[in-house]
Amino acid sequence: MIARNFTSVALALVAMSVAPAAHAQTLTPDEVILRNYVLTMPKVEAWATANLEFANAFKAMPASEKARRKAEMEAKAQESEKETIAGMAASMERVPEIRRAFRKAGLTTREGVTLSLVLMQAMMYQQIAATNPDAKVPYNMNPANLAFVQKNKAQLEARLKAVQDASKAADDEEKSDEPSSGEPSPDEP
Repeated sequence: MIARNFTSVALALVAMSVAPAAHAQTLTPDEVILRNYVLTMPKVEAWATANLEFANAFKAMPASEKARRKAEMEAKAQESEKETIAGMAASMERVPEIRRAFRKAGLTTREGVTLSLVLMQAMMYQQIAATNPDAKVPYNMNPANLAFVQKNKAQLEARLKAVQDASKAADDEEKSDEPSSGEPSPDEP
């Protein structure tokens, strides 16, 4: 599904941003964007609303359109292992339902991508720190976002669960549209 492909690329970027640096602490342009972005509950709510709207739009698509969109996103994801924020945003911008959902929620696609990455980065680190109190905050992470995640943990987890459930429902809907291996497809006699 489109959301899953985006999540895979996003998790790769987040993993790189949470990992300790083996080089001098010079930030890449994308790391600067991630470090400077500050999470707020209104932004997270807008992001969650956009993701829910997109999941519902995806769920409502005909199976053939879902398959076409999924193939496009998979092809794009395989083009480059080192995806940039700008590249991810451009890829998402080409999906009208994603673009509309972010606009309707008051976000640009680029901000939606950035917010996704920053939120995942902060939540992943918070989980690491919970099991390893000696974990060092990565040089490229904004400490304000860690404080935000700790302060709003229950609310954030509830919103993320709602987004995940909606994405899963859209995925389940897509799978139910596909004929099982023993059934002929609707196109077959």
